[in-house]
Amino acid sequence: MIVFTASRALLPALVVVLVAMPATGAPQSPPMRAYSMRMESLFHRLDGNQNGRLELHELQGQRALERRLKRQNNRSYLLLDDLRSRGASPSGPRLQRHFQQADRNRDQRLNRQEAQAIPWIARHFKRLDENRDGTVTLAELWRMQRSLAPPQRRP
Repeated sequence: MIVFTASRALLPALVVVLVAMPATGAPQSPPMRAYSMRMESLFHRLDGNQNGRLELHELQGQRALERRLKRQNNRSYLLLDDLRSRGASPSGPRLQRHFQQADRNRDQRLNRQEAQAIPWIARHFKRLDENRDGTVTLAELWRMQRSLAPPQRRP
């Protein structure tokens, strides 16, 4: 049995490296890596009692995290995994549902004909097709949707 010990100074660096890697093993895009690192930092800053959990009293003023806590079933706290991104795949359920309905051949891509089922995609097809392969993927669609979102305020 091999036992690893880490000094207190090296542990935060190790945690940051592990957070930057998604649980699925797939590489994360730079924006998702940055998001994961920001969430990690926020988690540790808010975790006042250093127990690895964020309870309601530690979330004061963090409305988005308070809402996320309310969505937890049978738990009164958030864990770091609750704040991490879910890998490189888009997470908008409505966008995924519309995309899957339009993707008639189930190849995870919309060609121009399939895109006609969603008028907004059909109108902006050329701009959405970032790699110019004649199809639009869910990831390309998600990036465009996120780029159109208003910037978030920072406290």
